[in-house]
Amino acid sequence: MSKRKRPNDPPRAGNNNRPATTLADVPVALKEVDAIPATRLRDLCSCVQRVAALLGKDPAAIELALPAISVMLATVNPVAAGMSAKTLANLRSGFLSAVKLSGLHPVQRLAGTPLSPAWAALMTRLPGKRAQFGLSRLARYASAHGIDPGGVTDAVIADFITAVREGSLHRRPNVLHRQLTLIWDEVAQLVGFQSVTVASFLAPIKRVPWSQLTPGFRNDVESYLEWCGGGDVFAADARPRPLAPRTLKLRRNQIHAGATALIESGVEPSDIRSLPDLVTPENFKRILSQRFKTAGGRDNAFNRDLAEALVQIGREWVKVEPSVLAELKRLTGKLPMPASGLTSKNKASLRQFDDPALLRRLLDLPGRLWAEVKREAKPSFRTLAKAQAALAVTILTYIPLRLQNLVALMFDVNLFIREEPGAISTLELAAAEMKNKETEMAFDIPPKIARMLIEYRDRIAPKVIGRRPERVFVNADGTPKSQATVAWLVKTYLARYAGIRMTGHQFRHLSAKNILDAEPGSFETVRQLLGHKNHKTTTNFYAGIDTRRAGRHHRRLIERALDAQKLPARRKKPPHRRKIDTDEGGR
Repeated sequence: MSKRKRPNDPPRAGNNNRPATTLADVPVALKEVDAIPATRLRDLCSCVQRVAALLGKDPAAIELALPAISVMLATVNPVAAGMSAKTLANLRSGFLSAVKLSGLHPVQRLAGTPLSPAWAALMTRLPGKRAQFGLSRLARYASAHGIDPGGVTDAVIADFITAVREGSLHRRPNVLHRQLTLIWDEVAQLVGFQSVTVASFLAPIKRVPWSQLTPGFRNDVESYLEWCGGGDVFAADARPRPLAPRTLKLRRNQIHAGATALIESGVEPSDIRSLPDLVTPENFKRILSQRFKTAGGRDNAFNRDLAEALVQIGREWVKVEPSVLAELKRLTGKLPMPASGLTSKNKASLRQFDDPALLRRLLDLPGRLWAEVKREAKPSFRTLAKAQAALAVTILTYIPLRLQNLVALMFDVNLFIREEPGAISTLELAAAEMKNKETEMAFDIPPKIARMLIEYRDRIAPKVIGRRPERVFVNADGTPKSQATVAWLVKTYLARYAGIRMTGHQFRHLSAKNILDAEPGSFETVRQLLGHKNHKTTTNFYAGIDTRRAGRHHRRLIERALDAQKLPARRKKPPHRRKIDTDEGGR
């Protein structure tokens, strides 16, 4: 090599005011290294340029700080970037090699580091691949630094994780930290080494622990929630309409948030003895003021819903006086009303589908997944999950169900599949299964989805669970999958295979967009498709989509008028002159 600073040299002492090193400096430094062949130099410089392009910045604008670059690269989806996951992995590796050879930043590359005898002996004793893979990086790091397994402490783990953060492009160092400490403690218990502290990155608890609230308050809450859930439908004071399980969970969270806000405002936990203590005008005002302050004085949908839930508790459970109820409603009206319509997150999800290529990837995804499922020689629970992801995406694309309805789909109960040529298969939901409990819904199932469902029910799922499933979404042991698991499947496979960031519920918004883009003003069609009880709900949510469509139409009218003005004026023909007959003229 030349006289440039080598990767393992100590950092130079220099002027702290000099410009920060950027990605643009890496190719310059590489060209000064004599030992790099021309082809290798070209590839390394290309890796640097491509990483900068993935980050959407000029190389000179990206500081050479691996932790920050790692965070930015972790958000890059290879499919959306037009490359495979393997290509992206190779690009990351090439970029690290370029940085290391440039000598501008220390890089931790442990792949070729030999294990010390003590670590080699320990690795042969490990019980399974999880422990072997989980400790391999630590083993090579410790071997390079002369640390035996018996010397692993919290400080060694901390130094190792710091080296990973600052000298590599590891996508999830926090996950690595936690998994490493968990695996090490299992191994330490097995071989008699010192255990370490298990890393935790959970966000701090924002609410007062439930156990710190008085027993009387907790018992009153449980009684109220049991009543809301319709525990005794024949009771004289039974709730006219029981709340759904998910609504009950939300109501518990709202009560917990209200009690926490009241304590944060200065009220002692011992003074909150039952639900009536939350709906006195003074305490209710304290709760709203504290929540409003926490939200930074801005509108907040949860705060508004919390206030309305407490008003409902005061009316139907505590049975406050009419004057008190009026005061609670007045105070609720002081909270700013959140803007109606789609949230910023949902708007961003819809904007991505203005790209026709992305919409095509969404429509092609189920077919790609299904082809992979059918190629599996030995189907497993992963095969089952992939098949279910394909079914979920294709059903939601054509029939935008709510996730709770999608997860509960059962053959011969909701899905009536006809195998006869030309027969129509249907998906039916009773009113009791719907969110509003009033509107039953039915859809024709497209033939290609019907064929997928038949193949899944009769051939794919039985190879994994051992029998024909009653439900579409089941685990490998035949038990029903949870809504959270199916939601994770949809979100994960969309991102991993199609480069699309989208949740299962956002398929409903996409369906509304598709209809209103093609037929502006067709809110009634959207309402019926989505199963909304109130036409106002549909209009409030999707008026923005229709406004955009009208704006596009108006823009085309303007552009058409401008184009008409740009047309060249037609040349006027000279007036027709009568040809003079020479004989006549000579007379």
